[in-house]
Amino acid sequence: MLKLNKIYTFMVCVVTLFMSGCQKDGVDPNNPPVLVLDTYSLNVDGGGGDIPLYYILSNPVKGGQFEVLSTEEWVSLKEVTSTTIVLHIEPCDSSQERFAMVTIKYPGLESAAKVTILQDKQLLNQFSFEVLDLTYKSCKVRYKPIDKSRPYMANIIDAEYFKQSGVSQEQAFVDAEMANYLTLAQRNNMTLEDLMGRVSPQLIYTGDAEREFIGMQPGATYVIYSYGITFSGNSYELTTPLHTTIVELPLPEMYNFTFDIRCNMSGTTASISIDPDDWTGYYSVQIAPDDSLYYVEPGMPITEGIVKNLANRFYTNARNAMKSGASAEQYLRANCYTGYRTLDVQLQSGKKYMIIVFAVESKDGEIPVMRSMPSILYI
Repeated sequence: MLKLNKIYTFMVCVVTLFMSGCQKDGVDPNNPPVLVLDTYSLNVDGGGGDIPLYYILSNPVKGGQFEVLSTEEWVSLKEVTSTTIVLHIEPCDSSQERFAMVTIKYPGLESAAKVTILQDKQLLNQFSFEVLDLTYKSCKVRYKPIDKSRPYMANIIDAEYFKQSGVSQEQAFVDAEMANYLTLAQRNNMTLEDLMGRVSPQLIYTGDAEREFIGMQPGATYVIYSYGITFSGNSYELTTPLHTTIVELPLPEMYNFTFDIRCNMSGTTASISIDPDDWTGYYSVQIAPDDSLYYVEPGMPITEGIVKNLANRFYTNARNAMKSGASAEQYLRANCYTGYRTLDVQLQSGKKYMIIVFAVESKDGEIPVMRSMPSILYI
């Protein structure tokens, strides 16, 4: 049995919690923070990787910090976002399975959250992944199975959708995925085995394989995954555990543009003037009241997480509009601005507001993306 005789404090991370609800200035004893994880036990294959723990934090404390501690040094913290605590698990170099305990603390919690991690021995690691090329909208991955003759699934999926599909229950995730393919097969008067033969090597591979994924969401987190599988008619059987790792797309390179924002108040009417200076393209204007998810208190830093959430919100809205039939230019004309503009906006009395302006751009009719850091004015 492993002796848990040493505690490794591998990171204390400040998390921007504007996506988790309004922050409190201190711990309210009648309404303390509550932390809920999507799972409290992880079974990890011998290859390790980056494993996300999805969480919801209610009643966050302003300036609150997560403290994450592990009993074993082969578990480390990669990052904390507004929805995930990502643990990095080193590949196992032992012929025995191994155990670790991770403790997650936060100011005001009645008790710390504890997550157990059981990692398989080295021989059970059947896949490794290598990211060959990464841009803000594409990713090329090399899948490397140990058994070069075994058929396997090679794919990538949005991390949030992966969570909703049952990532904590391996068989449930595969069953849901295969149910979708079975529906497609039956619609085309085929068996699942026939369909998978047709999509090989687009989905099902043997040996090392490279796949390039395009049209991805800038700044989003994706899960690379593989599992061995065989087919017979409409039946299938897993031949290896599900293997995963995560990859985070960067945002586009930001142009060096800032916007001059001014505001004159007349009662509850705000006359907001925006001068884009040398920027001749479109820009987005967002107004966040102090009780919204996107408001950041004055003096608080505009972190990378905040920028990503603004970029993701803009991208998602544009993508949904284009799925409904709008072109990129139509969406930009209807929702964004060019040149010097003055906007008259009705505000609610007794609230503070944050005006956010950033450049946006669509290349060759693609989904528009954020292209400058946000300029901000508080009113």
